[in-house]
Amino acid sequence: LGLEWSYGFSDDETRPGVSCAKPREHPMHHYRQTVTLGKTALSEGEIGIIISSMLEEYPGDDYDLLRRNCCHFADDFALRLGVGRLPGWVCRLATIGAGLETALQKAQGIPGLDSAVQRVMGAVLPQGPDDSDCE
Repeated sequence: LGLEWSYGFSDDETRPGVSCAKPREHPMHHYRQTVTLGKTALSEGEIGIIISSMLEEYPGDDYDLLRRNCCHFADDFALRLGVGRLPGWVCRLATIGAGLETALQKAQGIPGLDSAVQRVMGAVLPQGPDDSDCE
């Protein structure tokens, strides 16, 4: 179809989470490299049906940076197109982050560890506007 489809957060109910742009030109993404997956055997009509379905299945307010992000969307889309899965490294950072978040949540429920977890989180996460390394 000559378009690149992506998924991102939207808190506006009139804007879906799924959008398209010219390849490598989406303004919210930084491109590291192209991952070639091959060509689909599906027709444009069949691809359109998949995209329509995914528009419904991926609302913008359902976006989760660690558990349901643009990489998860791309992997699902590739599977539906019949070109296989994305390489594991594409979703790896989100998977590791989700695992760490789950472990921290569990640790917060263990007596005695709650204060230790809060100290670690305080050291890792910025507490105020002057604590951030980003500008």
